[in-house]
Amino acid sequence: MALLKDLKVSRRFALRGALGGIGVTMWLPVLDAMCNNNGTAFAQNQPLPTTFGIWFWGNGIHKELWTPKATGKGDAWALPENLKDFADVKDSMTLVTGLDMLSAEFKGHGWGVCYVLAGGDGNVCNTMADLSNLGSHEFETQKQTQWLPTLDQIIADAIYPGEGLKSLETGMIPFTGDFAMGTVGSNLAHRGPNDFLKPKREPKEIFDALFSDLPTEPAGGGGTGGGGTGVPSDISFKTRRSVLDAVFKDAERLKLTLGADDVRRIESHMEGIRTLEKTIPDVTGTGGTGAGGGGPTTACTSPAEPQTLDDMTAKSHAINQLIVAALSCNMTRVYSHLWSGARSDSNYPTMNLTGGHHAYTHKGDGQEPRQIERYIMSQYADLTKLMKDARIGDKTILEQTLIYGVSDVGEPAGHIMKDYHMVLMGKAGGQVPGNQHIRLPGRKVTELMLTLQKLMGLNVTSYGTWDKTSKTIDEITM
Repeated sequence: MALLKDLKVSRRFALRGALGGIGVTMWLPVLDAMCNNNGTAFAQNQPLPTTFGIWFWGNGIHKELWTPKATGKGDAWALPENLKDFADVKDSMTLVTGLDMLSAEFKGHGWGVCYVLAGGDGNVCNTMADLSNLGSHEFETQKQTQWLPTLDQIIADAIYPGEGLKSLETGMIPFTGDFAMGTVGSNLAHRGPNDFLKPKREPKEIFDALFSDLPTEPAGGGGTGGGGTGVPSDISFKTRRSVLDAVFKDAERLKLTLGADDVRRIESHMEGIRTLEKTIPDVTGTGGTGAGGGGPTTACTSPAEPQTLDDMTAKSHAINQLIVAALSCNMTRVYSHLWSGARSDSNYPTMNLTGGHHAYTHKGDGQEPRQIERYIMSQYADLTKLMKDARIGDKTILEQTLIYGVSDVGEPAGHIMKDYHMVLMGKAGGQVPGNQHIRLPGRKVTELMLTLQKLMGLNVTSYGTWDKTSKTIDEITM
């Protein structure tokens, strides 16, 4: 009964064992035994966690495929073409359009990513003209960075419970291009100038981090830590033994003490982990199933790029599964996913597109960037659908999270910082009703960023150094 006693006082619980002489940890999803009788809070009257995420993609959007014909709630508005993959989770979407940066004129990607993720660089600015005098700060050069903490790290510092991962950083497409972007091209989360948390872009790397013992205070200022001494997936790949083998006995003992629903939840969780173990060799370090699969990536072998669209999608899906696993096990409360960096000229040969994404946005009225945008949104939608299928207490992960979906520029071809489209997903623990399109021409992105902080419980009255504001966008909670 010791396992059950520990479980009832836990908000996070792991089964531990060893495989090949290396310690393995399997974190469990939040179970009924951890919660009060109706699943609305933990057994010790601690509230269920409300989590916060950022989904970022570079190079903006083409609004004719992104702006609904109507505003409103429920059936009053319909998903536009490039957001149609969210049909199954429309009830959890809050689309906010019309927001501007400063005086809504021309400026480049570097200024945009500084603004939408950190609210500026520390210099007080109210118009685009003010950006001509920012001291030693450089933009769209190899010296660019985030001079202030990014929104995810502000929230992580405020809500970190002192256990688990302070934040989880993942990514998909490595930055490419002949234009330097400093630290912001390849990294989303920053804690200050040149102090960034590198995203993990390989499912195997994320898997190993999540199956290692977690330190009390994650190393590296809150990034994806992990205090284990080995790499469980390598053992699994080499010996064809699952990491589940290491914790099997503990799992069987625990199941004998639990109710039927919790037993099913553990079994489903373990089966999902086993499926991931089988999938990861085919989506990481090998070029994917289209290249024939293979073993684990070694220290001297760089992971190959996906060879087909199915390979790319499988890799993205595996990363999404791992993010949801971390949230369902209450391993972290803040996460960020950098699909592609600001101004990245990422190639998509998997989509039969041989040019770079950024270059396509400046080549007239072609369909290539619109096609890329639709695909990126399909992968954002995949994450949210997985969240809808995963539970924590009596709620789904999607109900308990809030995701800030954002890009660096408003209109990509002309770099006009006007009419940003923000794809918010989740209900923030019931604070955001969802299923609404809110259009607010002329309002500022920093107003939304301040609102997100308040929804996450931060005691803050103003935000931003570019467009510093005390205004909030209360419409998203109505």
